[in-house]
Amino acid sequence: MIPVKAVVLAAGLGTRLRPISDRMPKCLAPIAGRPLLQYWLDLLGDAAVRDLLINVHTFPGLLDGFVARQSGGGCRRVIQAYEPRLLGSAGTIMAHPRYADDTELILIIYADNLSDIDIAALLQYHRSHDDPVTMVLFRASDPRASGIAVLDGDRRIVEFTEKPANPKSDLANAGVYVVDAEAYREIAGMKAFDLGFDVLPRFVGRMRGWLWSGYHRDVGTREAYEQAQLDAERLLAARCVQPGERQPGVFLDRDGTLIEQVHYLGDPGYVRVLPGVCRALNRFRKAGYRCVAVTNQSAIGRGLITVDQFNAVNEAMYRQLAAEGAVLDGLYHCPDVPESADPTVVETPERKPGPGMLFRAAHELQLDISRSWVIGDMISDALAGYNAGCAGAVLLTRDGPPEEPDAGLSEAKLPETSVFTATDISAAAETIVTPTEAPSVARYAPIEAPNTPAGARTVSS
Repeated sequence: MIPVKAVVLAAGLGTRLRPISDRMPKCLAPIAGRPLLQYWLDLLGDAAVRDLLINVHTFPGLLDGFVARQSGGGCRRVIQAYEPRLLGSAGTIMAHPRYADDTELILIIYADNLSDIDIAALLQYHRSHDDPVTMVLFRASDPRASGIAVLDGDRRIVEFTEKPANPKSDLANAGVYVVDAEAYREIAGMKAFDLGFDVLPRFVGRMRGWLWSGYHRDVGTREAYEQAQLDAERLLAARCVQPGERQPGVFLDRDGTLIEQVHYLGDPGYVRVLPGVCRALNRFRKAGYRCVAVTNQSAIGRGLITVDQFNAVNEAMYRQLAAEGAVLDGLYHCPDVPESADPTVVETPERKPGPGMLFRAAHELQLDISRSWVIGDMISDALAGYNAGCAGAVLLTRDGPPEEPDAGLSEAKLPETSVFTATDISAAAETIVTPTEAPSVARYAPIEAPNTPAGARTVSS
């Protein structure tokens, strides 16, 4: 399945939200301690949509930092489209006609709504019919303030009027669309300004309506914004996230954990996502965890593979994950070449068992590392989590015991209270998400580990 892309329209002035919009773009206005745009990126991530184009007009520098955190580790690809002059919702598409060249479907989203739309279900519905556009609808309390659709028996939109004086229904445009690539190109070629007034009427008879009965609110006014602050607590609770807090993460090794182990992998043709990985990632995200890959890649430092080859392998992995509706929130790698064969020695801050990649991910993705976990198939993975201060680690033992360190180590030990073993990633997910219901896991017998260099955290019982 070819990955879906998204265009997130976030360049509005937000004049009705002043004074908030006098110091930040409306899309970054905080709701329950999280930027409004973050809610949409979480929904897109849940549907494995990782290619985004976000337009911006005011305070582009503030969005720069936010986008950098979202694309940290190279896992989510975000194009920031600065518009010194507002182009309009259709004008943004006109300015990027090639964005549809390597995809079949594109989501178009107005970012000034707070919503819990199930994007995966929306995409599934769009694929079930043969019209080029699907418009998300909701029932409006004041239909005169919205774009209003009239449907036939097949949910095809047979009439659409923007802000009608005498509305014929209460089915309102939610500002979320799925369009085929050809329809996107058609919109780009119209050279129009506004989707509601200029574009959508031309698709009447060629688009379907998908009614969302969950939560959806335009937060464009101060009153709506204040109500959204209250409503967001329920939305976050459904994602197992408390308002204003950092989310925990699950740090996953790549080779042997997410994909099949291939020595010094540089050919994307050998990439195979392991069984159970996609389901586990989706389970973690549903439970409120962000999923981040952290991988030692000394093959780059040794000159055995190039960074381009490494990225191509990652792209192949991302595509296979997306085909099963799974996504990573970040991927970090360390090319450092070790001097010792002992996997328990911290030689550099970044290379596992050093905690550097975990610290960097926690900073860029705003994670609570004290509630985060590590999953891997080597002792160095568990030690990286311990050195970073994670809540625990799970070592995978599908091919026998995890790698044992060399003999003659110090008396320091890996604390058995926070390290488990599991036969596969599904069992690891049981340990982390429902630790009291994990009969397939066991405590890992403590191993001896050497003293770490000055400044590194010492592993002790």
